[in-house]
Amino acid sequence: MLMRLCVAIVCLIGTAHAASLSQHLAADNATLPKWVQGSFNNKQQVNAGTNALAEAAADEGTSPDLLYPVFKRIDIPAFAGDVIYLQWPMGARDGKLQRQRIWVFQADPARNAIMMKFYTLKEPDKWVDAHREPSKVRAMTLDDVIPYPTACDLPFRKHGDVFIGEIPRGECKIISQQTKTAMTINSRTIIGKDKLWYNESGVRDDKVVVFQVPKSGAYEFDRQ
Repeated sequence: MLMRLCVAIVCLIGTAHAASLSQHLAADNATLPKWVQGSFNNKQQVNAGTNALAEAAADEGTSPDLLYPVFKRIDIPAFAGDVIYLQWPMGARDGKLQRQRIWVFQADPARNAIMMKFYTLKEPDKWVDAHREPSKVRAMTLDDVIPYPTACDLPFRKHGDVFIGEIPRGECKIISQQTKTAMTINSRTIIGKDKLWYNESGVRDDKVVVFQVPKSGAYEFDRQ
């Protein structure tokens, strides 16, 4: 009888713990897309002439590009999850675009994380300013984007007052569509309520760096 009671108690504790995790994940899944949306810039970082996350950048006198990224939640029926369109103008809000991407967030209870898939666009010019005209992307399909392998997905988890997402080290291996270069992609994103930090790089098997943005540390974006 005592053994049965202990088993029942353990089961109840396990069920309550699972329910608590599920509620926690649901809350995070609602919060993360809200926090990432908006207009940002890294003027403070550029004006300071340094990167607080990498002292080497200050020593070398290196300063990252001035960017004005915008992130907008959009409705694309072909994608499951919370879809974010992003574009990053350089130098000014209407400057030349450094990049355009589709980010898709979806809760994964098995990993207790919000997983983020990211896509590049096959015809970037076709989707410029989709954040201002969200209806123009409703008909977008998976044929319009270049997907990355599942190993490249970023698991986001809340740590204190920020969400941290990072591609598992050494897992994301791709071949560049433009240069046909084989490389490993590294990427880390930290999302706070009014701040966002981002860095990404591509490295060949022989350790040669194909690209790295920014050159040191991370972009430090503040909400406008």
